[in-house]
Amino acid sequence: MIAILGVFFVLMIVMTIIPQRKQKKKMQEMMNSLAVGDKVMTIGGFIGTIEEINTDSDRFTLNIGNEENKVLVVLVRNAIRTKL
Repeated sequence: MIAILGVFFVLMIVMTIIPQRKQKKKMQEMMNSLAVGDKVMTIGGFIGTIEEINTDSDRFTLNIGNEENKVLVVLVRNAIRTKL
């Protein structure tokens, strides 16, 4: 009985860790592929175009306005949710 519970516990841990690692790897690949001009959505829901990437401070400048009226916002890289 204890062995069954132990196996069940190990399976639960493995089944939660593997998907988390895959998701983290996918997110890291997306972050590494970001370039100036890419359209992204932030965790706050802002949609904009990357204007500048500062790798030293791990920040980027996002234009959430349009070409005529630029609204530039400086955010940390972890604020990106997805690349559009």
